[in-house]
Amino acid sequence: MIVLMAGSAAPAAADAHQRAADRAGLVDPFVGTSRGGNTFPGPVMPGGMIQLGPDTVAPSSAPTGSLQPSGYDYGRSQLRGFSLDRMSGAGCAEFGDVPITPVTVPISGSPVSDPTSENVDSAFLLGFSHRQESSSPGYYSVVTHPASGPGPIDAQLTTALRSGAMRLTFPARSFTRGLIVNAAGSMTGNQSAAVHIDPGRRLITGSSTSGGFCASPDHYTVYFAIQSGSPFTSYGTWRRQRLYPGSTSNSDTGVNQPVTGYLFGHDPRAQTGAYVRFAARTIELKVAISYVSIAGAEHNLQAEIGNLGFSQIRARARSAWNRALDVVDVGVGTPALRRRFYTALYQALIEPSTFDDADGHYIGMDGRVHRAAGYVQYANFSGWDIYRTQIPLLAMIRPAEAEDIAKSFIADAQQSGWLPKWSVANFQTAVMNGDSADPILSDTYAFGARRFDARTALRQMIHGATQSGRSANDCYVERQQLDWYERLGYIPHEFDGGLVAVPEANGTCTLRVPTAGDKGATALLYGEAAATLEYTTDDFALSRLAAALGDGGACRMFLRRSGNWQKLWNASARYLEPRYSNGSWVPHYDPNSNDFASATSGFTEGDSAQYTWMVPFDYARLASLMGGDAAARRRLDRFFTELNSNQTGPYAYLGNEPTLETPWIYDWMGAPTATERVMRRALLGLYTETPGGLPGNDDLGTMSSWYVLGALGIYPEAPGSDVLALSSPLFPRMTVRLAHGVLRLQASGAPSAAYIHRLLLNGRGYSRPWLRFAALARGATLRFTLAHKPDRSWGASPALAPPSYGPNDPSACAR
Repeated sequence: MIVLMAGSAAPAAADAHQRAADRAGLVDPFVGTSRGGNTFPGPVMPGGMIQLGPDTVAPSSAPTGSLQPSGYDYGRSQLRGFSLDRMSGAGCAEFGDVPITPVTVPISGSPVSDPTSENVDSAFLLGFSHRQESSSPGYYSVVTHPASGPGPIDAQLTTALRSGAMRLTFPARSFTRGLIVNAAGSMTGNQSAAVHIDPGRRLITGSSTSGGFCASPDHYTVYFAIQSGSPFTSYGTWRRQRLYPGSTSNSDTGVNQPVTGYLFGHDPRAQTGAYVRFAARTIELKVAISYVSIAGAEHNLQAEIGNLGFSQIRARARSAWNRALDVVDVGVGTPALRRRFYTALYQALIEPSTFDDADGHYIGMDGRVHRAAGYVQYANFSGWDIYRTQIPLLAMIRPAEAEDIAKSFIADAQQSGWLPKWSVANFQTAVMNGDSADPILSDTYAFGARRFDARTALRQMIHGATQSGRSANDCYVERQQLDWYERLGYIPHEFDGGLVAVPEANGTCTLRVPTAGDKGATALLYGEAAATLEYTTDDFALSRLAAALGDGGACRMFLRRSGNWQKLWNASARYLEPRYSNGSWVPHYDPNSNDFASATSGFTEGDSAQYTWMVPFDYARLASLMGGDAAARRRLDRFFTELNSNQTGPYAYLGNEPTLETPWIYDWMGAPTATERVMRRALLGLYTETPGGLPGNDDLGTMSSWYVLGALGIYPEAPGSDVLALSSPLFPRMTVRLAHGVLRLQASGAPSAAYIHRLLLNGRGYSRPWLRFAALARGATLRFTLAHKPDRSWGASPALAPPSYGPNDPSACAR
């Protein structure tokens, strides 16, 4: 049984146990570090700006970032150093700035001899074994074996929010004990970099400018400060392939090199850095970063860790994670499942990243310095991904963070003219399609995180959904294909290859199909039919916030537009398919194909068979078009023959965003037992306690959040609405702390028993396979009676189905 208990306090002994529980000890940060999960094992705080960690060496045949976007792959056996930042789970490389490499051999020449590489020379690479590597929240250690030298180097890392610490122990017999600070070692190369050594202060500072996320023209500058606890015995710098012994400053601006693995432009490679030597065998470094200035990095270091020792910083990080993980108490369950749950919760809370300094200053979308007054400015939003899972989860369990994310979006729009889509640092990359800020802001409000200026957010959302001008500073616009969408109700197949906004000499931007050699262009990824469906979802989410704020006119307008998905319904094929601007369908179209190379499918990271289900706000109409609930159920049954196939084919791909919501569609079709069956298969079969234990890219916490929500037995199906589709919880007993209430969950027989036979809400029988978050927000008690065989009557009546919202629903815009 599951119990979400309203209003009652836990017994004192249980509360004491919760406070003392070391949930961080159940987390395995190595989960997802292999097989495309793209997570990393280094120490990081919840929403941490600095993300210290090891960087493995990719095969020489590929750019570093193309195969290991987080900088680390569990399948590699060499490290190039320990860099200061990254993104967890992204599908493309970014950051990996300023890798620090301990060395035990003399530095007699530039440590970077390859003019096109971000790696140090092979002589300085560090071998390692997983048998001598460990990680836990806030801490990482590894014993490294230099390619040449007298013995191993022990490295330990820990972290605060914007700063961290490293402890390096060199072999006793080593003659050289030093560091290489590769200021131009970013994963995607560097446009420029600079470094300065202050021997008297035992301080190394500098800057690193990089960018190029997913082929976009984004760029950012990170500033760093590295404080040594031991004096330098010698030092120097390098620029490209020349060493400058005794030098205290150097810098470089890159020259264009041919791009490998990227779509547009060239990859400028600056190369510069510093090296220092020590007499001490064990050295401790304190490091900090800022996106504002070197002074900001130094201030962050002093404000956060000051005179604290390594062990104190580590203990604080562990405590911070225990507080964050304590929001959910999985009191009972197998040790393996408990570890898997807390690992997922941990990885769901890593991103987005704090972007303002300790004094509140940050660099805005307009390139100017601003101050976040009374909130945290966040950055790095994989909007296309996180709106489906992570944002609703954060709004429920970490509302203050969700509210600050909303405030960050509002500030971004005030500075650039547009709400962000897939922003990195202070740049709008325009990666992926749709207008994901709309469901992000609407979900935040719907799930109870409301301490932000929602009316300003609504005005910005309407602006992005109705205006097609270009941003003055980087050609970004929220809805690149808005003109066609407004004209036809869909985006025509002529634009399946995507569009780019190209900056012109006169300061304007031209929107057109990309050509080879486009440089400085803001790209929209392929998939015009997918973009149409995203726009309809965005319109629906916008209508929900408008309704909540009493703007009936805006609600009705965007609710009507949300029905545009039907323009893609091919009645003869019974699929949502791309069509041309003259209304004709693509001839000989295969709904089970996604040919990325020739850009003919019309869909992004999926095919028509998968995207046809992406109408999460109007399943009733979709089922009607398919021939009724029974016909829709039969299609779903075939669809879930496989749970995680790939981007092309007739089956589900639960390792990727376009089909994340599909298991719960059965709740609308009179078959909640099928949702329970599919979810139990997915939770127990797709997620494991291994480095390859994620079914796809974590995408900055998206997949991990999906697991957490699935384990709780609730899913936010219709973006912008607080409707939660139900399935059976994974654990016999759970407690969830919300902002204004406590949820206690008991489900005897879980996880082996998966089927709901009875549900009590606050002690009363409840027969619907859904509920609203409003019913839980101030605490509630849900008791699920589970069994091993399905009860096909529970929740199956059409009258009990979750709500669907047609484009002309007269009640949908009532406040």
